[in-house]
Amino acid sequence: MLRREASTWLARLEGGSSPEIEKAFRRWYEANPAHAAAFERVRRSYASAGLLRHSELARERSFAPETPPASLPQPRWALAAAIAVALLVPGAILVTQGGLSPAGTRNALLLASAVGEIRQVVLADGSKVTLDTATKVEVQLGRSERRAIVREGRARFEVASDPRPFIVEAAATRVTSGPAVLDVERVGDHARVEVLSGSATATLDSDRQQGSSVNIGAGQGYSSNQEPGTYALTSDGSAWTRGMLQFDGTPLAEAVALANRYSQQKIVLRPGIEQLRVTGAFKAGDAAGLAKSLAQAFNLNLERTPIGFTLSSRQLSRPEKKNGG
Repeated sequence: MLRREASTWLARLEGGSSPEIEKAFRRWYEANPAHAAAFERVRRSYASAGLLRHSELARERSFAPETPPASLPQPRWALAAAIAVALLVPGAILVTQGGLSPAGTRNALLLASAVGEIRQVVLADGSKVTLDTATKVEVQLGRSERRAIVREGRARFEVASDPRPFIVEAAATRVTSGPAVLDVERVGDHARVEVLSGSATATLDSDRQQGSSVNIGAGQGYSSNQEPGTYALTSDGSAWTRGMLQFDGTPLAEAVALANRYSQQKIVLRPGIEQLRVTGAFKAGDAAGLAKSLAQAFNLNLERTPIGFTLSSRQLSRPEKKNGG
């Protein structure tokens, strides 16, 4: 409980303090030696982790009673978000980066997940971000807007109610929403958006000057590499957040490409079987199990390789008969 209180105070001080906040903090800090000890532990842990590297709080200084907090840093909303996230998700990979954002913040919070890992973090505004495997998302919470950039992979955004719009960028697509639940995935130079609740508006970079956009309602999806418009979702899209891969008539090449993102072991397809259609649910990260299931379902050859598994057609692998044989 004390760690949570100390982290909250640190976030408030980093987020832009006022004389009233400073006085309230001083009262809390001096009320009990345990409060001071908890605050110093939190401050040191965040500084050593690099969360406060751009802040005055990162320096070796103490908030002892004889040291008034007169030179507190200027508002850094993204850094306050980082502190809140670090409190709720201690294992998250968090990096603050310099550079002025469009929203006027000077720090960006970089969230990242490893291969095969699915992770949820909670931002300072109450929004939740669930990172799919091998995903990188940059978050900036500013005074007038909340912004996230999907650099790699896929993320689910459970956007909390707030006067500021929530903007998600992926490749050349900008998605704007209020309270909503949406998945945003970067696929090469394109983006895929699925809205599970609420609504959102997707705009392409090339369309910004013209003002054209696509409205996406609950239960609808949008892909920037297709003709403008939406399509109906065939499922609630929650399987991947539970560590499951769900396919519904999905081409084998696409299914395997997705499965390979979750595992260090890779499945390789020989030519001729890429367009087979897969339907079913599989455990993410279980490359061996998926390869065996696909081999049995489609009567394919399964070969173990140094990097994983190779699937091929039995017909293509049969040796040709010699004349007279």
